[in-house]
Amino acid sequence: MIRELRERFNREYRDETYRAVCASLESASGTAIEFRIAETPLFIPNDVAARVARLAEEILLRAASHELQRVGETAIPAEWRYAGETEKPLFAAVDFAITGSIEAPEFKLIELQGFPSLYHYQPLFSATLRDAYDLPASMNGMFDPAFGLERYYHVLHSAIVADEDPNEVVLLEVDPHHQKTRCDFYLAATQHGIRIVDIRDVFAVGNELFYRDNNGVRRRIRRIYNRSIVDELARKQVALQFDVTRAYTVTWAGHPNWYFRISKTLLPHLVGTNEAVPNAFYLDGADHASLDLSRYVLKPLFSFAGLGVNVHPTAEDIDRIPSAERHNWLLQEKVDYADIIHTPAGDGVRAELRALLVWLPEWASPKAMHTLVRLTRGKMIGVDFNKGLDWVGSSCGLVSA
Repeated sequence: MIRELRERFNREYRDETYRAVCASLESASGTAIEFRIAETPLFIPNDVAARVARLAEEILLRAASHELQRVGETAIPAEWRYAGETEKPLFAAVDFAITGSIEAPEFKLIELQGFPSLYHYQPLFSATLRDAYDLPASMNGMFDPAFGLERYYHVLHSAIVADEDPNEVVLLEVDPHHQKTRCDFYLAATQHGIRIVDIRDVFAVGNELFYRDNNGVRRRIRRIYNRSIVDELARKQVALQFDVTRAYTVTWAGHPNWYFRISKTLLPHLVGTNEAVPNAFYLDGADHASLDLSRYVLKPLFSFAGLGVNVHPTAEDIDRIPSAERHNWLLQEKVDYADIIHTPAGDGVRAELRALLVWLPEWASPKAMHTLVRLTRGKMIGVDFNKGLDWVGSSCGLVSA
């Protein structure tokens, strides 16, 4: 969105530089990166970044309000209601479609989640792209570049480790070393000195949780940086060795219940929060026969990575959903993505901008910290809509200071 930087980047872009960026990211994170790395960042003026930060923070404040958490409460399945819930979400992500035009971008809420995203990979990615193309050193990928990466990592350390011994803090995920986001896990472990543990290996002894290290030594867990998604645990029928509904002597860095509390469930209740929130209806409460369905997207409330989203719903599609299940589906107003990036070939690429937020317990309100950008040429963000295409995939925003 900063025209002179876009034009300069396109002039200087080389495939060999892109390949070097990818190799550098894999070397620094210590693993192959299996999701597609986009060729370019999104250049964002600081006033635009500040506007997006405001929108995201307002939405999260509303979503976490006592009023809406009465709604969020209903979304937590009884068998997956983890004990030890925190008063507010520690991490959240808010996704915006970029609409309007390059000169006058607008932002529309696509979805939100009370779950940590790529908080450690994104700073590496933004710095690698910046250095590869000799961009201004002040552009560090944060919504507020003046905040600084040193303070950013201090905030993350406060959120993830808190006052615990890092040796007793674990990053918890199912089959973590085979997840596509493992690059972020490894960077987090290095940054904070914490351990990466498969949730299937955690076991209870009395009111304490433990795992065994590579030498078979039993290690106590005092704090959990949670990256395990209940959807995946349920889908894979993962058998756990501890009772998630029981209270243990552990604290949570990102409590699992917020995955349900801050989710698509809240979208109809967020309408009117600010100008970024489009209309949305629960399917069981919508008179879909009177709606122009071409203006709506049909979404399941609980899915990950766009699974089950229907961008061209018909009355027949809705009729196939049993009445008893329609409360778990949503009709959300479509947005028109702008061709916000022009490639060296002259064609356009669309983008979603994700705000990665942190809300420390002592803060009165959340703060949008780092940018995450996803580029697409298809109708939606995601691998299935961009197979075999270039200038798509995972990226970041670089904000002018």
